[in-house]
Amino acid sequence: MDFEETDLGRIEISEAVIRDIAIHSYIEFLKFDPKEVKARKEARSIVDIDLDEKVDGTKTVKITVNTKIKYGVSIPSYARKMQEKLKNDVESFSGIKVEDVSITIEDVYEEPQKPAVFEEEEESENSEMKLELEESKSEETVEEAEDEDREKEV
Repeated sequence: MDFEETDLGRIEISEAVIRDIAIHSYIEFLKFDPKEVKARKEARSIVDIDLDEKVDGTKTVKITVNTKIKYGVSIPSYARKMQEKLKNDVESFSGIKVEDVSITIEDVYEEPQKPAVFEEEEESENSEMKLELEESKSEETVEEAEDEDREKEV
């Protein structure tokens, strides 16, 4: 628990609040909605903090993030931007100096591709729809021709 004495009283910030700030910042960095329960739950297992008190009494925090990255993204650039976002947010919201932000990239993932089978099915469905349209047009043409024949007979 971090605290500060002011002339009006004491201000305390719990470790849980600092961790929540880091989690919120991480989720925002990924461009997800921080209110989304699934994103928050996953981020809780990815983001960790360690509060430390220096000899001079100042408080610092170390942030650790174990995450994954999309294939093709520059890892150093991505990690640096994440470090800056987390550091800036935690320091500006809590007033506690961030001593270290360690990012570990544990996995690389690719965007899911549309399965080839699905593409074939889609093409097949499109072909079937075209065939049905052609059949209905030819049925309409036959009906029109029959109507014309009836009119000629009359």
